[in-house]
Amino acid sequence: MNVLDPGPAAEAGARHHQLASGLPGGGLALSCQKLVEDGARVMLLLAPKLFRLDVRPREDTLQVMTRSLRQGARWGTSPEAATDYGRKADETPEPARADFTFFAEVDDRAVLARVMLFSTIDRDRGLTHFVAHAILREVDPSTVRLRSPG
Repeated sequence: MNVLDPGPAAEAGARHHQLASGLPGGGLALSCQKLVEDGARVMLLLAPKLFRLDVRPREDTLQVMTRSLRQGARWGTSPEAATDYGRKADETPEPARADFTFFAEVDDRAVLARVMLFSTIDRDRGLTHFVAHAILREVDPSTVRLRSPG
């Protein structure tokens, strides 16, 4: 199976309304949006044989669960994308944003995913709106530099 083929990703993500499409020049784009009740855990993105991204909003906290589906895969973060850490959701002027990177060696090639996660809270209704996008491409592994989460 080609992990950058949009067919398996579209099929695997259809139950939770994930969109998957091929990219010009090769690669895969994933996209999903959901309204999530406070305390509920949901899957936002699924890249078959690569990774799964789940989220759980809880009051002023967002729990993000990254699951590698491939041995030896690595996750990284981008500190530039973090918005308003240390402030409550109702004190921030824009949606929260977090960026992640995922790297895995697949057969004889390397795959890098850039994952973008946005969230907006509606406290009165107890809901958080999530939008997630991932861009996956084949890369030269010598060019990959990941910043470890935490």
